[in-house]
Amino acid sequence: MTRTGADSLVEALRDAGVESFFGLPGESTLPLYAAVRRAGVRHVMARSETAAGYMADASARFTGKAAVVDAPGGIGSPLLLPALHEAYNSSIPLVALTSGVPLGQEDQWPTAACRHQEMFRPCVKATLAVPDAARLPALAARAVRLATTGRPGPVHLDVPSDLLAGPGVPGSTAPSPVARPAPSRLRPDASAVAEVVGLLTSARRPLLVAGGGVHLSGAYDRLAALTDAFRIPVATTFNGKGVLAETHPHSLGVVGAKGSTAANDLASRADLVLWVGSKAGDKSTGFGRLPAPDAVCVQIDIDEEELGRILSPRCVLHADAAAALADLESALRAADWHGAPAWTGATGALLDEPHDTTPPAPGALVRAVERACPDDTALVADASRACSWAGAHFRARSAGRSVIAPRGSGSIGYALPAAIGAAVAQPGRTVVGIGGDGGFALACQEMETAIRVGARVVFVLLNDNAFGLLDRVSAVGLDRPDLLDRFAATDWTGVARGFGWHAHTVRDDASFEQALKAGLDAERPTLVNVLLAADTASPDFQMYAERHAGRR
Repeated sequence: MTRTGADSLVEALRDAGVESFFGLPGESTLPLYAAVRRAGVRHVMARSETAAGYMADASARFTGKAAVVDAPGGIGSPLLLPALHEAYNSSIPLVALTSGVPLGQEDQWPTAACRHQEMFRPCVKATLAVPDAARLPALAARAVRLATTGRPGPVHLDVPSDLLAGPGVPGSTAPSPVARPAPSRLRPDASAVAEVVGLLTSARRPLLVAGGGVHLSGAYDRLAALTDAFRIPVATTFNGKGVLAETHPHSLGVVGAKGSTAANDLASRADLVLWVGSKAGDKSTGFGRLPAPDAVCVQIDIDEEELGRILSPRCVLHADAAAALADLESALRAADWHGAPAWTGATGALLDEPHDTTPPAPGALVRAVERACPDDTALVADASRACSWAGAHFRARSAGRSVIAPRGSGSIGYALPAAIGAAVAQPGRTVVGIGGDGGFALACQEMETAIRVGARVVFVLLNDNAFGLLDRVSAVGLDRPDLLDRFAATDWTGVARGFGWHAHTVRDDASFEQALKAGLDAERPTLVNVLLAADTASPDFQMYAERHAGRR
């Protein structure tokens, strides 16, 4: 058949390194779906555009490669915004494809007309409009390049719908391997490195806090080499969780609002804090508690705009994380530094004992997930309380991305589609999702997607028939424990079975472990519906309560 613009587009994206496509079709994007089928590339059709975006997000996080999410213009494209917002704030490389207004009809109000570039511009690195079929392959390649270089992030590519269906540029539809150069590493200024060496070697209690930028840089070996050589303790933000195995003797685990009390207490004693690849937002700094007011701060980031935006660093290194850590290690060796004094007393990630004591206790359940699952398990948490329990109670036992959550936006409804995206991207990996019933209801239709694409996931549903964290916040912050409605009881176990999932209702810790094991052994997706007490408290709520008490 005649080669279409959609064929040219898919080929260009594939040649640029894209392996995973997700989306929801519309009339205007059907030519894209036909081209995907002809090319034999992997595409997951979701049941909502937002969910498709979260699937692509998780695929990109776990594979380290850009993923594509598509949506029909106007009708579906606005629903990509929550996922693009998350990807932009968490620096995740996505290409968002939308079908634009046919060429020449911009002012004629065609069906589903939408000002895509104005709408997406605040939450993408760039938005590219394709002016004609000849430019389509080059702009597709540029979109991938922009998404994956510098500080990664989502890029929007708007393709007029008539170009998707119209004739494509000449070329082969057969896969053709393209040699791609290794990513360039922005190296730090040598004089700035020397200044950091002076600060580090004179510190008595140095601490390195690693953020998601260390994942994006792939700087795992460089970080481990630095801490092994000089005994510098390493804490992480939630997005940095796993950059160093949390079983490592110099790992403190997560700090900030989603971390443990023990790790935060130690971090507050540091007299020098080296921030690497982190925006140092409110949750990562424990609402401004870290670093301590008298601590010297050093910041390393590939995005120059982030240097000094929130922190007040004595010295900054504008550099890629891996390059900066490598140069810093070399300079410290040249200075003949024998390493930091042992000051933390820690021998691995500091995990809190569960705050909640009424079975089934989510903190204890997260510990049970760790015990039951392989070391490389992918744990996908929703925002809100699930993310807090994952940060404070689950150890990432190998270096690399193993625990993710939507910390860039704090959105709920992420965990289920993201878990599906993770399972599709890495089909041999154990994937466990965890989230509350409020967020689960926003994405429950994706249970059908999981069955259709064969995604083996176990989802731990923390079910309290409420927006539980908001109930606690309104009770403490507004003295209104009854401010929000409680949900009508929903039989999520029955709903899951209706979609073809295995499902179990859990009321105690012992039955949870049995249901979890059954789910891990099953060939189909499994829901573990954990019935929680309404007043179950998460670790980050304690920090909120203390902040509120301090304002009175």
